Amino acid sequence: MLAALVLTGYGISVAWRSATGWVAGSLPHIQSTSSTTLTSALGELRAKGGLQIGWRTIDTAVEVDRTTTVDAFGFSVPLGSVHIRIDVPGNRVQYVVPVDPTWTIRAVDAETFIVTIPPPIVNKDVVEVQSDPAKFRVFIDNDWAEHLIPSGGDVDSAKALVRASVIETGSSRPALAEVRMEARSVAAGFVGGVLAAGRGGNPRVIVEFSDESTASDAPPR
Repeated sequence: MLAALVLTGYGISVAWRSATGWVAGSLPHIQSTSSTTLTSALGELRAKGGLQIGWRTIDTAVEVDRTTTVDAFGFSVPLGSVHIRIDVPGNRVQYVVPVDPTWTIRAVDAETFIVTIPPPIVNKDVVEVQSDPAKFRVFIDNDWAEHLIPSGGDVDSAKALVRASVIETGSSRPALAEVRMEARSVAAGFVGGVLAAGRGGNPRVIVEFSDESTASDAPPR
């Protein structure tokens, strides 16, 4: 791509040839228009919960303890306890880069932009929990052998915790490590496409997360 830089007393004027012809403007103007374009695109993403990164299958487990007691002569006497563990495979979570806090964009030159985005998260509105009871594995530890039989309510109480457990597992550091790499690539493609559609050319987009230090923030050596 042919590029020309013209230095003036008022700043830097930039011109480049895109597929649609010559486009020119000062760096502050490029910064302003790119910010406006990105803000408009983010408004459309807000209704979708953010920029969708992808889905992951999450296997999780929940555990519930119940102790049975009897009151006698002013004392509470324990009769025994039940520990229930349910392994639940095949749940799915969707990862997104949220729109809020908002994204920021900085124009380095006519074709290079640095975009700062929030880290990816689990979209809590779109969590698919295993619904086939045949795939559940239930383990019951009873310290009173068969004297203290777990009720259906005990198992139901454990199942009610599955969704929260799936979100917690999907939000763990190991689960998010791979997602961050993918999020960087997807966000770069999204922003690059938005800028190209609005301004033409073939913009280069560098993505950084708001919770990390990058070379752009580091002091000069």
